[in-house]
Amino acid sequence: MSRRLGALLAAAAVPLALTAVPTAALAADSGPEVCAYHADQAGFTGDALVQAIAVGMTESHCRPDATHRNENGQLDQGLFQFGVAGGTINSCYLTPSCNAQEAQKAYKAQGDSWLPKWKASYGTTRYQDWLPVARAAAEPYLEPRIGRVGVLTGSTLHVKEGSLHEQWVPQRGDVVKFEIDGNRIGVLTTSGDVIVKEGTLWADWVPQLGNARDFHLAGNRIGVLRTDSTLAVKEGDLHAGWTEQTNGVVDFDLTPSRIGVVFGNGVATVKDGGLSAGWVDQLGGTRDIELAGNRIGLLRTNGSLAVKDGTLYASWTEQTGDVVDFDLTPTRVGVVLSGGLLRVKDGDLFADWVDQLRDAAAVELSGNRVGVRQTHGAFQVKEGTLWASWTTQAPSVSQGDVTHRR
Repeated sequence: MSRRLGALLAAAAVPLALTAVPTAALAADSGPEVCAYHADQAGFTGDALVQAIAVGMTESHCRPDATHRNENGQLDQGLFQFGVAGGTINSCYLTPSCNAQEAQKAYKAQGDSWLPKWKASYGTTRYQDWLPVARAAAEPYLEPRIGRVGVLTGSTLHVKEGSLHEQWVPQRGDVVKFEIDGNRIGVLTTSGDVIVKEGTLWADWVPQLGNARDFHLAGNRIGVLRTDSTLAVKEGDLHAGWTEQTNGVVDFDLTPSRIGVVFGNGVATVKDGGLSAGWVDQLGGTRDIELAGNRIGLLRTNGSLAVKDGTLYASWTEQTGDVVDFDLTPTRVGVVLSGGLLRVKDGDLFADWVDQLRDAAAVELSGNRVGVRQTHGAFQVKEGTLWASWTTQAPSVSQGDVTHRR
């Protein structure tokens, strides 16, 4: 459980009894932030998203593995406790993304209403008690997301927003690396400066730090890795102050609540919570780290990839070997193998891989978008399921990045 999640639960001051008391062990990846992510992905927006989180907390504490057997033998399962007569297990209901999609279908079928299907939870005292927690968990998803794609050709950055067929908007021409996240765009310039803009594609750039060799954006956080291997992170607006993190860093990543680093000796460590939280060592022999939601992915120096889902103390799940690049979302893992094959899985960490395309060099994942830079330089993006068609964005790029649309 993340520190932010713990704080939300403590603030709720509600009874822990569920409408249907789950009998399964507590899932590592559970709580209001889990319902928030999957309900958002399923299509809940605005007040309906807040309601979905509160219903999920009332039904199951937003535990993907929650089950409850009724007196008539029906087995209620998953985030929104869908029942199966006869008590058989339904793999869809125990998969959070699928469970949330079924909830959205039922909600729509009832005329955008939670009644009568969730009459045992919606509107009850327990539901009302969970609403403050639900609003806090929904907040990051209530801002409109129009989706962006960025490409770097030579040292010139272009970004588009909206559909995959929109027009490009030039950004600047002195770029070594860029990153897009929400309504922020950050670049590392040829002079070693990190600068960031926030808002429209025509917003002004705001200087951040110099002597930089890498940086990342995540929510209202910006992290900068300097050329001397020290890492500094800020949280808040673009003019917020910096908090020094650690030194000897060769790779790092951020989420709105976590910071992960790989040191020069190959040890990976992660902190969860505020910028002054303590570090928790993860694995040795690593060279690359990626964070997404409650997931941590570590690429070892031997090319094998391990991912964990849950707390910083959760167990690792081996994914595959022969990996040269990878990326994560809270529900997807994408890998580029040494032979250039791109594979992506969607669901839990034991889901099957789906081959995407060959001649891949680097992968970028965001929501239901997959972006790939190929060995010949083309940047392609697909949107939707893993079987959606590819749309070529640019014929020759050195880097591409994507954010998804709501």
